[in-house]
Order: sequence, then structure tokens, then C-alpha cells
Amino acid sequence: MALRDYQRYQEDYVYQELPDEQLPLYQEYIPESDVAPKLSELLFFFNIATFCVLTAIFSFVFLSFKLNTFIAIALALTLSFATIQLYRFISKKKSK
Repeated sequence: MALRDYQRYQEDYVYQELPDEQLPLYQEYIPESDVAPKLSELLFFFNIATFCVLTAIFSFVFLSFKLNTFIAIALALTLSFATIQLYRFISKKKSK
């Protein structure tokens, strides 16, 4: 197996000199002033938590009335969703 002449390839290649750009050594502090997206994310997770708690409460009530399990869970999910939507509708109506 023949040895390659690596030095010859390095001599043939011409390197281009790129100008060095002077970048500042620091970055200016820009405070995040957007509170609305954080509040909207918080309300989103609050809605999920409320939906879960309401589903558990409604399913407990329906199962204590000795309803069929499938019907009790379906009714609990439906009523939880309806309660959340009713709350959102009333809160939007009050804010206007």
C-alpha cells in the first residue's frame, strides 16, 4: 500500500483569510416584560386542574348513587367540561 504525500496537499491548498469581527464581550440585559403569556399558561393549567378535580367529585357522586360505571364516568366528564365552559363564558361576560 502506497503512502500518500499529505504535505503536498497542504501546500496546494490556499487558505482564505477572513476578517475578524469585533463582538462586544458582554450582552445587554433585556428584561422580559410580557406578563400576559405567563398568566395565560397559568390559567391553562388551572383549567386542567379544575377539570380533573371536578371529574373526580362528579364521578364520586354518580358512583355513590350506584349508577353504571361507564355512565357515571361519562356524565362526570360531560358535567366537568360543561362547568368549565360555563365558568369561562360567565367570566368573559363579566369582563366586558
